[in-house]
Amino acid sequence: MGKDLKGRELGTGLAQRKDGRYTARFVTRTGYRKQSYFDTLTQARNRLQDAQYNDKRKSIVAPFDMVAKDIVSSNAELAA
Repeated sequence: MGKDLKGRELGTGLAQRKDGRYTARFVTRTGYRKQSYFDTLTQARNRLQDAQYNDKRKSIVAPFDMVAKDIVSSNAELAA
C-alpha cells in the first residue's frame, strides 16, 4: 500500500513521489511490471483500474488459433 506525502494510504499499486506526481503500477499476468506517472490521483486510479481490467481480458488463445489455422492451411496445401 502506497502513501501520499501527508502519510495517508492511497491503495494497492498507488504512491506519491516527492515531486508531487503519482505513480501507479501493477504486475501483468505474464509477470511484467507496468508503471506510469500521473499529475492527479484520480488519473492514476482510473488508469490503474483500466490497465488491470484490460490485462485480465487479454486472451492467450488468439495466438494459438492463428498458429492452428496456419498448420491446417499448410496441411491442406500439401494434401492437394
